[in-house]
Amino acid sequence: MEKISVAVRFRPPKPSVDADADSPSFSGGGAVGNREWRIDDSGISLLHRAVPVPGTSFVFDHVFNESVTNARIYGLLVRSLIRGAVDGFNGTAFAYGQTSSGKTFTMNGSGADPGIIPLAVRDIFDTAAEAADREFLIRVSYMEIYNEEINDLLTLGSEKLPIHESLERGVYVSGLREEIVNNAEQVLQLLELGEANRHFGETNMNVRSSRSHTIFRMVIESSAKHQTNSEDAIRVSILNLVDLAGSERIAKTGADGVRLKEGKHINKSLMILGNVINKLSENGKQRGHIPYRDSKLTRILQSALGGNAKTSIICTAAPEEIHIEETRGTLQFASRAKCVSNCAQVNEVSIETFILQQMSFSFRC
Repeated sequence: MEKISVAVRFRPPKPSVDADADSPSFSGGGAVGNREWRIDDSGISLLHRAVPVPGTSFVFDHVFNESVTNARIYGLLVRSLIRGAVDGFNGTAFAYGQTSSGKTFTMNGSGADPGIIPLAVRDIFDTAAEAADREFLIRVSYMEIYNEEINDLLTLGSEKLPIHESLERGVYVSGLREEIVNNAEQVLQLLELGEANRHFGETNMNVRSSRSHTIFRMVIESSAKHQTNSEDAIRVSILNLVDLAGSERIAKTGADGVRLKEGKHINKSLMILGNVINKLSENGKQRGHIPYRDSKLTRILQSALGGNAKTSIICTAAPEEIHIEETRGTLQFASRAKCVSNCAQVNEVSIETFILQQMSFSFRC
């Protein structure tokens, strides 16, 4: 059993909307206001006039302030998942937090500070190249969950794809386009295509707000270069890199119409994710039914939550005093997630079994 790795990242304070262009001020955070968050390498505490508030201290694997780079977060939370995926372990990394707290920047980054997804893509191919005794086949797909419907971001018009489950494949999305890729540049081009097809929208909290959850998936198959017989094993692992839409309060986002509908679906799926984490964090005898099927997000990520996978969660938080309640909710989610254990195992099948499975998939399609 292996605990889910959990870290918290605070983004820099944002200038107030009425701040003068030449003399920026900040809405909360730091020493502004009566309440502020105090952080160190692994702990977070809420202070009120410099006095700790009871019940608001948390400890995680890592806590990052506003100066941290995506590369450092990647090195501490995700690089080990990549090594594991190349060796045959399933892996998942995702960012969780309120809207406008830095999730998409953490996962996608910028030209000057690449995020977890582009860093992982390059690392996959570099790590595979170092395994001189194995041959690799890598396939990628990119989907979004928008208003609780699954869309293929690599194929325009491919909407409302169904979820299925089989003994061979586990839970999977039927009809999702998969591309065989040979290098990082190919993958990054597909990511760019997918981002262009993703749903974004403007709210009072964010000019470019993610209106959907996205799951970028890499399937990594490998075999020994010099097979001796049909019993030699093939490793097949799945790596999920997930950018969740942010939880939001209508009073702050000013959402109405389409944006309001989107926000309701986002909040509901995140609530179900929280329910799943709550159940998994309970003692085994008290756990009871785990509601994976209550949302498409938790259904797709079922193996990453209490299943056969190595998982890392980066919870992003806003430092401003006005967002303290949302940040507290994020930290409570993170604290419960830290109690969840997975049972990751190398995924190996014989060559004969693998060929039969591939034939079965082809007939179904």
